[in-house]
Amino acid sequence: MNRRELLKAMAVLAAGASGSMLLPGGLRMAVAAESGQKILRVQNDQDITNLDPANRSGWYDEMVMFAIYCGLCQYKPGTTWGWQLDAAETLEQVDPQTIRFKLKPGIMWSGDFGEMTAEDVKYSYERFLDPKLSAIYASDWEALDHVEVIGTYDGIIHLKHPFAPLFTSTLPHASGLIICKKALEASKDKKIGTDPLACAGPYRVGSWTPREKLTLTRNEKWHGPATDYDQIQLLPIGDLNTAEMAFEAGDLDMTKINLSAVAKYQDGGSDGTLTLRPALAYTWLGMNVDHPKLKDVRVRRAIQQAIDVASALNTTFGGAVKPAYGLVPPPLPGARSKNNYPYSVEAAKALLKQAGVSGLQLRLDFSTSTDIGTLAQVIQAQLAEVGITLQINQMDGATFVAAGQQSAGDGWKDSQLRITTFTTAPDPSWVTAWFTCSQVGIWNTQRTCDKSWDQLNSAAAVEQDAAKRAAMYVQLQDQLEETGAYVFLYHGSNAWVTPASIKGAWTPDGQWALFREVKRV
Repeated sequence: MNRRELLKAMAVLAAGASGSMLLPGGLRMAVAAESGQKILRVQNDQDITNLDPANRSGWYDEMVMFAIYCGLCQYKPGTTWGWQLDAAETLEQVDPQTIRFKLKPGIMWSGDFGEMTAEDVKYSYERFLDPKLSAIYASDWEALDHVEVIGTYDGIIHLKHPFAPLFTSTLPHASGLIICKKALEASKDKKIGTDPLACAGPYRVGSWTPREKLTLTRNEKWHGPATDYDQIQLLPIGDLNTAEMAFEAGDLDMTKINLSAVAKYQDGGSDGTLTLRPALAYTWLGMNVDHPKLKDVRVRRAIQQAIDVASALNTTFGGAVKPAYGLVPPPLPGARSKNNYPYSVEAAKALLKQAGVSGLQLRLDFSTSTDIGTLAQVIQAQLAEVGITLQINQMDGATFVAAGQQSAGDGWKDSQLRITTFTTAPDPSWVTAWFTCSQVGIWNTQRTCDKSWDQLNSAAAVEQDAAKRAAMYVQLQDQLEETGAYVFLYHGSNAWVTPASIKGAWTPDGQWALFREVKRV
């Protein structure tokens, strides 16, 4: 075998082992050529789990949703955060609590559900507040009073109070996407899961083989700007080493790569155009405060201070990633510049002694990631220095998510330490929303709960003074660190590679590929 054939064989074998099968590149190209279809093959970090804007799981759902739904507005591609009109012909904030919109006429739903109207907008946004839905993303519309329909296409969004993140992390984001009222009400269980029921974007779901491939096809009822591709094929490949090999073998057109692999693309050691963007993300080590071994804050504090984050990141990423000092990533307001409990082996040992703990054995869970796997091994060695034995437990993405959520059973009771990455939007309210009491057992897997913290978090979302608001988010992170349940690790970057024949399009943080804007060169 030559190098290309070897990479191709390795990619197929590795993908099979992780539950995703890739066709040989030559065969894929032949199939595409025979059908005359222009196909874009894209790596997704994991398979879709929920395409409901109110209850989506993460960026792996959202990247699909931005292609199949419309919002009043949407994020602009490029390197600067901003929004542009989508389904709205006009969108104007009249005052801090009043937003007028007018839909473009002629936006049609797939299936037999007719035209998008202002009634769909009202239904889409007000359902976030329905207690029966228990929307995971209810905080995005916490300020909503109601949507007033004043015509087929015209409406007014009325807020109960000013809401700073409305045009940064609600309307342009997935919580601002519009669903079809008729389709949802006609469905058997009145729910959107992995079936969107009706689509109004340039693509619709064509076929889906769970854990293997999701195919988006052109929405024949779309009359907006033309897209370059007939199909978007998304392959769930959580291991970025596997994805990189598949790209080099010709089986993928767009993929994320590990940050540890960035240098070889920057140096021209591999074919492919590198796109590197500073991530609006945060990776942290969290501790389940309800686990018997971790109930004592002195034990949690000892773990905090036993981990030398800067050294661990340098070993893992070779200097390419800087330590985080909180959850809020720079340059968002509220980003911290230091930790209140810095690395200290002596302090960690003293805390364990005060707690009367010796020979502590713990388990660290994390999702499929070569980089995080390396980081976990470094943390394992660092904790050993203070007498803590750490078992490393790598899990596939879906299993990892389920292990922290109460709705998935009693697995959360066995959860001890977890390394988690959350993506966010360009507003700090989207960072802190997941650590409230209401999120315990959902996304708050540390299970920290303080009603006064929740009140400060709610107040920060509506504060209009920028300096005061930033100080409030610093205080919120100070208080999370004080619980001992959080070790802030890094924000990092998102790195993608594409062939020279494709001009990619992403949000400024590189988290979401924007398929509407991807072009063939």
